[in-house]
Amino acid sequence: MDPRSNSALRVAIATIAAGACVAALWSGAVTWLDRANPSLAARIAPENARIVLTAAQADVAAGQSPSDPGVRRLVGAALARDATLPGAIELRALDAQGAHDDARAARLFELSSAISRRSLPTRLWLIQRAVDRGDVEGALGDFDIALRTSSAAPDILFPVLARAATDPTLAAPIARRLDRPEDWRIAFLHYAITEARAAMGVSDIMLRMRDRPAIAAAGIDQTLVGELVVEQNFALARRVYDAFHPASASSALVRDPDFSHPELTFPFGWTLTEKGDAGAERNLVEGASSLAYQAPRVGDAQVATQLLLLGPGAYRVSTRTAAAGDEGSAAPYWTLTCAQPGGAQIALLDQPPAAGATASADFDVVPGCPAQWLVLSVRSSDAPSRAGAIAWVDIARR
Repeated sequence: MDPRSNSALRVAIATIAAGACVAALWSGAVTWLDRANPSLAARIAPENARIVLTAAQADVAAGQSPSDPGVRRLVGAALARDATLPGAIELRALDAQGAHDDARAARLFELSSAISRRSLPTRLWLIQRAVDRGDVEGALGDFDIALRTSSAAPDILFPVLARAATDPTLAAPIARRLDRPEDWRIAFLHYAITEARAAMGVSDIMLRMRDRPAIAAAGIDQTLVGELVVEQNFALARRVYDAFHPASASSALVRDPDFSHPELTFPFGWTLTEKGDAGAERNLVEGASSLAYQAPRVGDAQVATQLLLLGPGAYRVSTRTAAAGDEGSAAPYWTLTCAQPGGAQIALLDQPPAAGATASADFDVVPGCPAQWLVLSVRSSDAPSRAGAIAWVDIARR
């Protein structure tokens, strides 16, 4: 190659690179200004419709009316360069609304929606219009679109939908909407239960839903049941539990009395825990299911718990030992306590020490004790082997 041509090529490449660098710096500066000072960015880059629109939106966010001449000028400039900007069309619609030209405002919002379903302000306006018309299905449809297309929508719409969930007349349509596998439904149900404290309303909705396996797979049913128990709405908690775990539904006073059904979970099945060197787990003794326990070296520890719904009346709690611990180890014991905070203990039964032995204790449930915790506690022991096993525990009326 001619040396002069080679030199010219290097100059050309350098010039192009320098130009690209300047363009990049300019673009970066305008982008920074777009965030830091939208009005200045609009003056520097008046040909950029998006930047001009951002300046108009910033003015409105700062308190100016969409009908302000400066805002109108910016909106007009943005639309002159791009007539399909939903944000600019929305500001025109708000301007019309401020002038009480509701028909024109509606046409503009509908135009914005036709151009893009992703604009949250337009979707919020459509939701409000549907609500004003009493069109519940239409409003929920726009809720769904907004929550699927805008990351900002949950913070705005979850509280609104959670309040709606407490209205019994809205339970059926909300349940129908949530029966669809939308990405946002699990997040909403969790929010409504744990943050909006709308557990009762969510219960009504979830009991109407058909897609229960997906809800259960996300653990939302357990979250709801746990919250209802905290709120001492025990009967409703049991109803939700049975609806999502139909195989567990039973008239038995103690569910899984022989510890053979690990699928029955908190709170209406056994909750087994380990605390330090104490704990309980399902096991087999001579081929039969049992509950094996390990005693602590210091203090007592609760290792198995189940929530019961015993009505007022006279009862008997009975138990049988499957395998005893070493001689001298302290036996575990069962208690029944009313489930309200500070609830009274209504029954106490020591586990008999010998394998195959049974024991029972009579007790009464009085009015004002709608639910009870049945708890197995293990006493401390210094025996070399501090373990044993329980064959079953059951409660019957007497």
